[in-house]
Amino acid sequence: MSEKYLLLDCNYLCHRAKHSTGDLSYGGDATGVIYGFLKSLSGFQDFFNTSNFVFCWDSNTSKRKEIYPEYKANRENKEYTDEEIVFDMAFRWQMKKLRTTYLPMIGFNNVFVQHGYESDDIIASLCKYTITDRNDREGIIITSDKDLYQCITSNISFYNPQTHKTLTLQGFKKQYGIVPSEWALMKAIAGCTTDNVKGVKGIGEKTAIKYLKGELREGLKYLSIVSAKGIDIYNENFLLVKLPLIGTKKFKLKQDELSEQGWKQVTKMLGMKSIRDKMPFGRKRR
Repeated sequence: MSEKYLLLDCNYLCHRAKHSTGDLSYGGDATGVIYGFLKSLSGFQDFFNTSNFVFCWDSNTSKRKEIYPEYKANRENKEYTDEEIVFDMAFRWQMKKLRTTYLPMIGFNNVFVQHGYESDDIIASLCKYTITDRNDREGIIITSDKDLYQCITSNISFYNPQTHKTLTLQGFKKQYGIVPSEWALMKAIAGCTTDNVKGVKGIGEKTAIKYLKGELREGLKYLSIVSAKGIDIYNENFLLVKLPLIGTKKFKLKQDELSEQGWKQVTKMLGMKSIRDKMPFGRKRR
């Protein structure tokens, strides 16, 4: 029987908690993001019947921005009020405390971050080097970030907590008509508005997929893709959208040293009585 690992996009899960329980505090300190994050672990443990969590975090710096200065620049233009700035500072403080203090206190040993790289890169590296070719391991990517579709294989699936839906290799092929490894090719052609990566002009996701499926052989859209300019855009984008980014490390999975005392100590410190007895490990499984 294969060992199941949950590969968590931690920044996404923290942002999710920020919008649901982010206003909570205890003793004058913000705790809502930490509370929402820890609570979600119990839910994932129950749903997937495993406590093998792998925590993958974004770095505060970006190699992609060094390569392409406009990367995610669309997220930097917003003006924040003083209240929003304070709230954001508290949010980032909670993420750091989770990563550096609370998760290790509980006994989680697979907590990964790499300077200059994103959680996507770490997840993709884990998929590529520690799970995909192992018959005794299964990976479940937990995020809503479709960029990670390219990591789906026969033993790696994608779970979106927003839709509560799991996408498998078979499901991906049926839905899109291409294989997951071609997802990065599609993104290189169509670009990514979320990350401010501009694709070939006039080409969206659906048209790019049609191109990869061989359904476009005539017309201006096909010509724009195969033109010299289109090829240049594709080549520049592919470096940004292919996971993992060049230079991402290989991460070795370690055995956790999970502690009931550690969990209860963290939840007590932060005044989280409602989840004190809901540890995401050590409970009777289905």
